[in-house]
Amino acid sequence: MGKFIPSQQAAVLLKAAQMHAVLSKTGVVPDDYGLTAQDVTELGTLLTTAQAAGGDRDNAAENKRSKTTTFSAGALPDLVGKIRDVGNKVRISDASDDMIQAIGVDRRKATPTRKTAPTEPPEIAVESVLYHRVRLRIHETGNVYARSRPVNASGVQIAVVDAANPAVVGEEDHSPIKSASRSPVQLDTTGWPAKVRLYARWETQRKEFSPWSGPAVVSVL
Repeated sequence: MGKFIPSQQAAVLLKAAQMHAVLSKTGVVPDDYGLTAQDVTELGTLLTTAQAAGGDRDNAAENKRSKTTTFSAGALPDLVGKIRDVGNKVRISDASDDMIQAIGVDRRKATPTRKTAPTEPPEIAVESVLYHRVRLRIHETGNVYARSRPVNASGVQIAVVDAANPAVVGEEDHSPIKSASRSPVQLDTTGWPAKVRLYARWETQRKEFSPWSGPAVVSVL
């Protein structure tokens, strides 16, 4: 195509309309432009057809946007809400498990299984001691994997006891406690006594706890 043909579709329509307006103007002789009257007539006809098709396209696009909004913001959320309502009613109904599974729903438990605190304490080991830092590995008893913890534990608590004092029963419950969600654990020892006893216990989301571990003695740098 020649350089006078626009690259954009809307501009093509405007270009054709401009041409036709000049060539069909009263007093204009097509032959002066090397054209026939038929050329001018065909240009006008094709312009009208293209303009109508373009209008249909624009209307269809707007209609699609409208219908998409109706679907996404109305019909679909309404359907999801009804699916949830039907599913929840079916789950607690007297229908058999096979009947429930046939419509893609799982049986709801009458009461969820409550996660209790672990009955076994964790094991605690000192991985490294640096200036104002101590790195601990806390894991399930018998499992040396650094990140191992019971499925019903959400984290771990660490009690920091001044080792300058003799150990007494229950000292863990009356000492500063640090919390961590995973192992290995790195603690800031700034301001700690020169030597500490560290105890660890599992913690659940319901703030229930396992027994305390035995102490790990650490000389703070």
